[in-house]
Amino acid sequence: MSRIIDNPRELILSKSKEILYNEGYSALNMRNVAKACQIALGTIYNYFPTKKELVMEMMIDYWKKYFLILDSIKHSDGDLYYKLEKIFNELSNFIKTFKEVWLKPELCDTSEFIQSGLEKQYLYMSELIRIIENILSSDTYYTNSELNKRLSSNEIASFIVVNFISMIQMPFFKYESFEKLLKAFLK
Repeated sequence: MSRIIDNPRELILSKSKEILYNEGYSALNMRNVAKACQIALGTIYNYFPTKKELVMEMMIDYWKKYFLILDSIKHSDGDLYYKLEKIFNELSNFIKTFKEVWLKPELCDTSEFIQSGLEKQYLYMSELIRIIENILSSDTYYTNSELNKRLSSNEIASFIVVNFISMIQMPFFKYESFEKLLKAFLK
């Protein structure tokens, strides 16, 4: 008699992440996932017909968790600068882990992963810009600034995101200096 699993999809994703994070991409295969989950191999294929779909879903889940963190920052107490610094720090942690796990050569060697990843990256960067745009629009520093009259909130949010990513990837410029510049721009 087969056992009933409350949420097999989440179990599969959870065990797959453990395998990927602890043993690497080469150890991630449907048989190892089925063994780790203690479920039939066919059940794995019912939820994820290919390894690519499984990996892409894990990557999407990684992004979703990041956006939940951003949502809590967006709704937290604190001014614009407090929220932006929190977002910067979370983005820094996110990118570091993303590079360690998702940008390994064995994962990025195939064009199908690269194409799917780039499509998702564009969507997620747009979402990050939208979140920062919402934070800007609800803050008096920004809404009363001269810069707000010359540039749209989307342009400023895009500028912030591009600079966040640049500062994380090439740490020659400290966040504190960026914040000083932003405060000067938003006067």
